Amino acid sequence: MRAIVTDGSNTVWEETRDRPKPAAGEALVRIRAVGICGSDIGLIHGEGPPWTRYPLVPGHEVCAEVVELGSGVDSLEVGERVSLHGFIYCGGCTPCRTGRYYQCDELKEIGFTIDGGYCEYASFPAETLRPLEDDISDVEATQIDSAGCTLHALSRVETTFTDTAAVLGPGSLGLFGVQLLRAQGVEDIVLTGTRDERLRVGERYGATETIHVHDTDPVEALLEYTDGEGVDLCVETAGAGDVVNTCLKATKKRGSVVLTGVFDGSRAIDPNDIVAKELEVVGGVTAAHAVDDVAALFRRGDLSVDGIVTHEFDLAEYESALDTVTNRDDGVIKAVLRP
Repeated sequence: MRAIVTDGSNTVWEETRDRPKPAAGEALVRIRAVGICGSDIGLIHGEGPPWTRYPLVPGHEVCAEVVELGSGVDSLEVGERVSLHGFIYCGGCTPCRTGRYYQCDELKEIGFTIDGGYCEYASFPAETLRPLEDDISDVEATQIDSAGCTLHALSRVETTFTDTAAVLGPGSLGLFGVQLLRAQGVEDIVLTGTRDERLRVGERYGATETIHVHDTDPVEALLEYTDGEGVDLCVETAGAGDVVNTCLKATKKRGSVVLTGVFDGSRAIDPNDIVAKELEVVGGVTAAHAVDDVAALFRRGDLSVDGIVTHEFDLAEYESALDTVTNRDDGVIKAVLRP
């Protein structure tokens, strides 16, 4: 089978590998579609999380079809379509026993420590695979993990119908964030970013105001929009630039800041912004417990990938696909590979 591999030195190559056999507790799947996440680009450049293990087949935004079951697997059926949530955890450490399995002391993650979905076939632990309903498309299935990241983070703070929220970054996480806030009843949503075409997609999904941060200082614009008070909730999804400081300075007293972006390094902040305004600041990572809710939102039309997943490539075109995403060519927001 074909597999795409990186060693974290800005190098990607194709290998021919034996088709894997499922071990006990695993399912062999045929990859139907796999999203190219911004963190995949980071992996290629050696910017993965500390637990990354190279060389590696990237890819955690997976839709697949079950081909063969290992012994002891009775939760799946051959021929079933599945989505992936990539955390593998011990179940016995303190984080696991308190429900925070995604912070497991022995955490493994498909696409980061274990080979992921940039290939034709893979064997994954059965517990990481969720059977898909017929009315969820392959492309929607690839984004269940991505949308789940934003949903999990937003679930850590309270929102009300009268809130004004700001979403920083009109990539997939941010555009799902706009949709999720609308689904929660928040109707006053400001979206900030650097690309007009992405901001327009956000307007389609319910952003009531957009700010192009190359044209306008986002802090000044958000304060002006709220008559100097600041927003009730600021959701950071960009993982780049000075967005953390933007959140801290543009959020009102006793407001909430949600951080979901994965940064390439540390950032300097003024902690007095948090102390003086008594801000609630939370982080969020993708979480398996969010996937059922995300699937339900896709099924009832409160989440969509229209205008978010903009490009599809054959797996053999991986170089062109990765270049397109890295350089943000041709209006790409999210691309998927089709093995």
